[in-house]
Amino acid sequence: MSDVKYNDAKHCLLSAAAKLFSKLGLEKTSTRDLARESKANISLISYHFGGKEGLYKEVLKEFALEIQKNMQPRFEEFQKNEMTKDFFVKEISHIVESMIAMRQKHPEICQIMAREKANGMPLMKDIHEEIFYPLGKRFMMLFEKAQEKKIVRPDIHSGLFFLCMTEGLFGFYEMLACNVNMEKDCAQFNDPELLKKQILNIYLNGALL
Repeated sequence: MSDVKYNDAKHCLLSAAAKLFSKLGLEKTSTRDLARESKANISLISYHFGGKEGLYKEVLKEFALEIQKNMQPRFEEFQKNEMTKDFFVKEISHIVESMIAMRQKHPEICQIMAREKANGMPLMKDIHEEIFYPLGKRFMMLFEKAQEKKIVRPDIHSGLFFLCMTEGLFGFYEMLACNVNMEKDCAQFNDPELLKKQILNIYLNGALL
C-alpha cells in the first residue's frame, strides 16, 4: 500500500529516482526500488513517465529546465544592456554563481549527467540539444559581443571558453566526490564564494603575471 498521496507521487518519484539512479545507474535500479524509496505505488511510474527510462529522462529534463529558468534573467539582461567590461564581468560572475548553486543543490543529478556524458549521452542527447545547447549558444553570443567591443581577446573561441569553464567547474566537484588527495589540496574551495572568485580569476584574468 502506497504511503504517498496520488498528487505528490510524481515529485516523490523524481526525488527518489535522482538518488537511486546516481547511486546504482539506470540498469541496476528496479521499479520496485523506485516505488520503495518514493513510497509511491509502482504503477504510477508507468502512469506518469511511461516506465523507468522515461522517469530517468524526466529527472534530467527537470534539472535542465531549472538551469534554463535560472539563466534566463541573465540573458535578458544581456539583451537590454550596453556591453561594457563591468557588465561582462558581472554577467560571467552571475553565471558561475548560478552553476555552483545548481551543482550544490543537485549533486546526485549532476552525477547522473557525468555518467551520461562519459557514455556518449545515450539518453540525454535530446535534452542537451533542446535545452543545454541553446544556453551555450546564448553564452557564446554574450562572449562574442564582448569581443566586438574589444573587451575580450579576439583569438579566444567562445564555445571552447564556455565548455572549459562549465566542464571544469563540474569536473572539480566530481573529483571532490572521489575522496582522493587532491580534495585536501582544494578543500578551501568547498566555500562557494571562494570557488567563484577563483574560477573568475582563472578565466577572466588568466595565470600569467
